Formats: sequence, C-alpha cells, structure tokens
Amino acid sequence: MPPNVPSFNPHFEIIFLESYSRLKPNERKVIDKAVRFLSANPRHSSLNVHKAKNVTGKYAEGGKNVFIAYASKNLRLTFEYGPKPGMISLRNCGHHEPCEREI
Repeated sequence: MPPNVPSFNPHFEIIFLESYSRLKPNERKVIDKAVRFLSANPRHSSLNVHKAKNVTGKYAEGGKNVFIAYASKNLRLTFEYGPKPGMISLRNCGHHEPCEREI
C-alpha cells in the first residue's frame, strides 16, 4: 500500500446488505474482494473509483460526495466517506445499472 493512503473501516448501509444478500455466491466473492481493496486503499487502480454525478451523500466527512467503484466489469459498489473519520459507508452493490440507479 502507498505510504500516504490510510486504511478505512467499512460501515454497511441497510440497502448494501439487502443488495448483497440477493447476489449469487460467486458475485459475493467479487464484492468481498472489492470491499477489502476499498478498505485498504480507496485509490486502488482496479476499483476505478469515480465520483457519482448529481448525488449528495449523507455524511459531511467526505464532503457529502458519493463514489462508484468497480468490483468487476458488471458489478459496482457505491460508497461515501463517513459517518466517522476513518470509515467508509458502503451504500449499495450489485449489477451496474440497478446499483447506480439506487445510489
């Protein structure tokens, strides 16, 4: 891990947990791996993290910004920084379209 990137503790929102429970076992493994990468280094190149447009987050910790990360070509996670310093709030996960529609 690069020296200036802190690790984060994940905080799972209810919609994330509900979406995760509907995934197939092999899709859950892909999401699990992405969550590990995200917690260790949100700038990990495989995640291709970018800011979601026209969406406001709940937590001021990350400037109320919401981000999208790629777990695979078809699976995404949405997250924001917070609710406390050193935490990442995982908002949703799943296939590209539904995941980003229900940010």
